[in-house]
Amino acid sequence: MRDFIHLVKPITFGKNIIAPNRMYFSSVGFDLCDFMGRPRPEFFELYESIMGGGYGFGFLGNASVDPLSQYTDRSLKLVSYENAASLSPIFKTAKEQDFLLGIQLQHYGQYGQSLTPQYYAKNNQKNDDNSLKWNVTFLSEERIETYINQFHYAACYALDIGAPSIQIHAANGYLLSSFLSPRTNHRRDRWGGNPVKRARILLEIISRIRSSVQDRIAIFVRLQVDDGFDSSGLQVEQLNDVVAAIEEAGADAITCASGVAETFAKFLGNSEYTIASMRHAAHFLKKNTRLPIGFAANIDRLEIAEEILKSRDADFIGFGRAVIADHQFVLKELSGRSAEVQRCLWDSYCLKDKKEPLAERVFCCVNPRYLRPQHIQIKYQGEK
Repeated sequence: MRDFIHLVKPITFGKNIIAPNRMYFSSVGFDLCDFMGRPRPEFFELYESIMGGGYGFGFLGNASVDPLSQYTDRSLKLVSYENAASLSPIFKTAKEQDFLLGIQLQHYGQYGQSLTPQYYAKNNQKNDDNSLKWNVTFLSEERIETYINQFHYAACYALDIGAPSIQIHAANGYLLSSFLSPRTNHRRDRWGGNPVKRARILLEIISRIRSSVQDRIAIFVRLQVDDGFDSSGLQVEQLNDVVAAIEEAGADAITCASGVAETFAKFLGNSEYTIASMRHAAHFLKKNTRLPIGFAANIDRLEIAEEILKSRDADFIGFGRAVIADHQFVLKELSGRSAEVQRCLWDSYCLKDKKEPLAERVFCCVNPRYLRPQHIQIKYQGEK
């Protein structure tokens, strides 16, 4: 553990939320919920295992704030008191273990609306209706207000069930990052036209949540810093005023993220490029805010994470697919048992599982707890 002196330092978020170290498990959607978005028993077993893996904090992944928006029909939702109550056991367990467990709040935007029959019935549209490929440029004021309220309500539900932190998902091409990017937001009203106006919906969400939760919850923002389209899209250099406004609105920390559906391969397939890109982005943001800045970027070795913190490019480091591969990865490396770690193969098949008709959940190539069935594995390998 002496080799990781920066990683094992405690870190404070907000006024009184303290994590015992600077390593977190990133929000991953394991697709272990019923069609109403309520967790199944396997959900609790999985997160209880991860919480024992040596991380200082972490997030439940991809909780939709809109009852009509899911990425799959097995995705988590936080849209009602009933949904919230179904999640309360995991927060009770986290409190018993003195673990800082948060929940990510998500709206899938164009990537989620096409999932539910109720949406089509309500809007008198067919499933193949191209008008569903809507653009944030054309959203009405009323619809924008609805989305702001949905995030606000979800945060209040999280507070009610004892969540000490939330993460607002404003990345990866979903609703909020579609507002942030000049490639997708062509508005010329108060919701677009310059970087701060494009961030207005995010800033309003943060402000309303902070007003309701006060200092009882730490507010993280998963912020898009590079959508992969170079100068035609969103790049971190556009966010200097935005990150200052995020701090002023009441956020407590920022986690950087990159890529959208069309560009994920650019980031997922090249660890060195992605880590360098995230280090640059985090370093840039740190010049413009006092908030702690972190990221998760294809990292599965603590010596890499330690070097990043030592350089002061970031304040905390997350792990996503590395955790899917081995829940105990951090604990093993901290205790000198790195040879025992089941390493991620970085093939991203776990992401393909989400839309694979043959897969009833997210699997893994190496983790025996939920090893991918051979017929699905062979199918993916044949598609390379």
